Amino acid sequence: MHQNFKDNFFVGLQFLLFGLFFLKPDLGYTLPEVIKYPGLLIFLMGGITALASMIQLNRNLTAFPTPKEKAFLYTGGLYGFVRHPIYTGVILIFLGLTFYSLSVYKLLITCSLVILFYFKSDYEEQQLKKKYQDYEEYKNKTGRFFPKFKFK
Repeated sequence: MHQNFKDNFFVGLQFLLFGLFFLKPDLGYTLPEVIKYPGLLIFLMGGITALASMIQLNRNLTAFPTPKEKAFLYTGGLYGFVRHPIYTGVILIFLGLTFYSLSVYKLLITCSLVILFYFKSDYEEQQLKKKYQDYEEYKNKTGRFFPKFKFK
């Protein structure tokens, strides 16, 4: 078990939301049918994004926001565009499953997961900033969950 309370809190809450997502309470509402099959494409894009990001991190990979002791700052691959592509992939996976199931309940859980990832990534970035002096420059060039677009 990781020693840091905040690390354990964020990961525990994340897995709690994962578990709650797969419950099937009926709230009496459904989402529009038109989003059902595009949800499969979103799910697939999320799966590819999450898997590719995990492979790219390799030994640096951890579920906890605090980086491993011997980790290095990886800024290549998908990490050259966004700082947290695994979170992006997970968000897309859950959003795709939500759309496919047409579940308002799952949409609420997915929104909660996005909020959690925002705060978890904020804490993670504080830890990365302490460990890597060039993190702030990297942060300014890349988006949190989605690429930054520069309009001229």
